[in-house]
Amino acid sequence: MAKRVDKNHKELVAALRKIPGVTVFSLADLGKGVPDICIGYRSFTILAEIKSAKGRLNPLQTEWHFTWTGTPVVILRDTDDIVELIKTLDTFYVELGHSIAEAIDTNN
Repeated sequence: MAKRVDKNHKELVAALRKIPGVTVFSLADLGKGVPDICIGYRSFTILAEIKSAKGRLNPLQTEWHFTWTGTPVVILRDTDDIVELIKTLDTFYVELGHSIAEAIDTNN
């Protein structure tokens, strides 16, 4: 049985997929507090929870987020949040001197 997703889930996934270089994999069917989507962009992997404007994490999500030892889970509520996420990742990419991408580029 598929987990219930927020009404803006499809809209935000579609918006992410329109951004050049972004890949998105849905994790929504996993349930059990696991974030809704996995985003790939410029060698970064981001787990994101999609919530409505006033949506809150349920107890399973809260527990999962606080016990996850990887990069903190991002909460996306609208396309403004997506723009901010991509800007932040672009900044990190530039500040790191492209070292992440170069480290995994097998053509070098």
